Amino acid sequence: MSIVEPDTDLRSRLLARIESKPDEVWTPGDFADLGARAAVDKTLQRLAAAGELRRIDRGLYDRPRTNNLTGRATVPDYRAVIRAVTRRDRARAVIDGMTAANDLGLTTAVPARIEVLVDARLKPIKLGTQEIHFKYAAPSRLYWADRPGMRVVQALHWMQDMLTQKGERKRIQATLRRLFADPKHGEAIREDLRAGLSAVPIWMQEFLREILRADPHEAKP
Repeated sequence: MSIVEPDTDLRSRLLARIESKPDEVWTPGDFADLGARAAVDKTLQRLAAAGELRRIDRGLYDRPRTNNLTGRATVPDYRAVIRAVTRRDRARAVIDGMTAANDLGLTTAVPARIEVLVDARLKPIKLGTQEIHFKYAAPSRLYWADRPGMRVVQALHWMQDMLTQKGERKRIQATLRRLFADPKHGEAIREDLRAGLSAVPIWMQEFLREILRADPHEAKP
């Protein structure tokens, strides 16, 4: 009977987990249930050295992929990187308004510098032409961290001036109504915004109340 080497077994289980979510960014802590930390670190380092994984930053890894058109390595998804960083450092985070608006489809503007408010001292991370810059913030500025409504609140802060333009206001309302009607995430976002309404400025409360009162299922596709 053949005996499976511990390192080989850990390697295969670790890769199987990564393959289950190929677009995710991983930290050693994500594999704590598979083996001792030293063994996990060693396996990740070996996989990175062999080119099977890419080391993005300290304790951050992903599965390298190639763009079919350019033949070049794709840049890691900054959202996955931010999620991994908060897990790695047990930090709370709130992204900047332009990034939030882009994520929600409220703007086509793509930020070159993504600013993230966090309750930890972290160094910037370079991702191709983008850079994630972490800015230390007091707990009072992190009220919406890790909450379903965070991107909506941050995006509206950034788009406040646009809301004074009738056409833009209607466009933003229509986009948010579609978001609130989303069968997977819409209800959680709506309920979170209702629960935290008193924590946003008066002008945003008034804007959101109008949308939240409407039946989300009446939103046009």
